[in-house]
Amino acid sequence: MNLIYQIGRFDKGFNKSLKFKIKEKIYEKPLSSFALKEHLNSQKDTKLVLIYPISLLLNPIAKELKLPLSFKEKLLKLLDSSEEKEEYLKNPAKYFKLHPHSEFANDFLVIHSVGEYEGIEFSATFDDLVLEILFDMISRYLDKPFTELYLDISSGHNIYVSALIEAGRLFLTFYKLQNFLPQEDQLKVYIIFSDPILPPYDRIFKIHDGFPLDVKVFFAYPERPEQFAFESAFSSFIKKLEIEDSSIKRQLNNLFSKGYFFYSAIKNNTPLVLYTWEYHKEEEIIKGIKYLINFINSKLFQNYQKTPNINFESFRKAFLMLAIYLGIVKVLKFYEIKKKSEVSISELNKKFRDEENTIYKYFNLIQNRTYFGHEISNNFEKAEIKEKFQPEWKLLQEFVSGESKNIQPRNFFAHCGFERNCVEVKREGKEILLRYKSEILKKIENFILKN
Repeated sequence: MNLIYQIGRFDKGFNKSLKFKIKEKIYEKPLSSFALKEHLNSQKDTKLVLIYPISLLLNPIAKELKLPLSFKEKLLKLLDSSEEKEEYLKNPAKYFKLHPHSEFANDFLVIHSVGEYEGIEFSATFDDLVLEILFDMISRYLDKPFTELYLDISSGHNIYVSALIEAGRLFLTFYKLQNFLPQEDQLKVYIIFSDPILPPYDRIFKIHDGFPLDVKVFFAYPERPEQFAFESAFSSFIKKLEIEDSSIKRQLNNLFSKGYFFYSAIKNNTPLVLYTWEYHKEEEIIKGIKYLINFINSKLFQNYQKTPNINFESFRKAFLMLAIYLGIVKVLKFYEIKKKSEVSISELNKKFRDEENTIYKYFNLIQNRTYFGHEISNNFEKAEIKEKFQPEWKLLQEFVSGESKNIQPRNFFAHCGFERNCVEVKREGKEILLRYKSEILKKIENFILKN
């Protein structure tokens, strides 16, 4: 599916049909996005969402325009009545539903405004506008994924157009972080615009569509834990989100903590950790994303005249943290890496060491494969060590000399998590099996969260 966004219009010529040209074909429509939708619909199902700033209908020009009777009556009352303005600010959607363009769009979004209109001061920030559009994009994607997103910037004031582009950029970042695996239908985002809509209006306005939007994403977690146990790792960060429900705070802390934990285990090249702890289901992470959207929207849209000073940076990080955790879980599921009581050397070699198949290629951590191979070889594959392994679980320390019995984080990470006082090993036929000693799991949890 394709999805188009455009800032809505309500000015002197807003409903006048213009000639838009796309790929040598002419479409007569009042908005460029209407033309684009018809053009794209011939290739793939395409939906259009119009973005209406709340101030849009507070325009005295309504008195001069030829409009549908019910819409005109509503607007005249709005312009002349303070009570109607109060009602409008509480529930603008029922007014915008009457806007002639809403009939031809699949949906619309009413966002806050900046500036003074008809004696009403609107005090939204640029960040508020970005969040409102971003959350709409995320919600629609989670409900029904789309493969092409078009940001039509042919209309609207600069601040709303800028917010639309920034929301598209952040959405693409959110998308890429949750999709480290190659996608058959990789999301593409395009900036679209028409020739300037200036007189004479009876000419042809070309729509320019060759401007893809792209972002660089890196395997990096946006926030570090301040405490180093699952139950409290991100409690300080969550305070910045100003969520009052204690059960929700615990759920989010657990999502952020496990997200960082598995991120750190991959980055720091400790594969055995990935088999020892359990990660969340995709549905649980998506539930956390949806909760944050509903929570922030409930605050943002309580009042259309002003906004509640949302901590933009903290919420931006929160969404990206959940996105990267979701992306990690998708890769682990694809490789069938999940919690188990033991794991074989052959499985570890196949999924982490194999040059063509290594999981590390998806996170741009190819160097981890080489270091991991050295540690597997030195600790488990040398003949003089391998022949000593027994059918009972024994600490690796019993087969490899030269190590103290003090477990140090530095040694743990230097040996790719195969610290000799942590790992237990046994032989089962031709297989060598590994697991962590249960008594030291809490200590390893601390190492991973701290590093």
